Amino acid sequence: MTGQNKKNSAGKSSKESSHLPYEVDMTGSAEEVYKNLARLSKAAEKEGNYVSAHCTTFHMVSDAIRRMIPNDPINKKYALRGDLSNIFRLRKGRLRICWIASSKARRVCILFIAETLRKQGDMNDPYAIFQGLLESGRFDQVIAKFGVRIPPQHLLTKKQTRPN
Repeated sequence: MTGQNKKNSAGKSSKESSHLPYEVDMTGSAEEVYKNLARLSKAAEKEGNYVSAHCTTFHMVSDAIRRMIPNDPINKKYALRGDLSNIFRLRKGRLRICWIASSKARRVCILFIAETLRKQGDMNDPYAIFQGLLESGRFDQVIAKFGVRIPPQHLLTKKQTRPN
């Protein structure tokens, strides 16, 4: 057996296990948004409107959560900047999905899903909303569980996220 085919503690080869997708969890609020998007999509499909914006949005979110994020969750192109560089985000049009990941546990946690317009300085800017949730401590437990390092809330500022 070569070094590339050695078995790890789970009985899988190290090469094989490093290419498996990460498992995905969601915070309650992200799951609520996801379920609402699914409900709206299902209602549009029930009416025969398979090209509805609701269907498109749900399929984009679903594809991101099921395929894109789990296959490459810690890619630097998804990382926010500065003190938030351990938090990642995906953007597609109006859509923003923010998550954290543990390469050791091979798990991802979707923290936030937003479909609001990105307008810097606006109170409905998805990054301003996400920043407020971070500062409120809403994600502290999951961030600690995943072992992700971010600064204490009083050190976070809106300027630390990447404008898009």
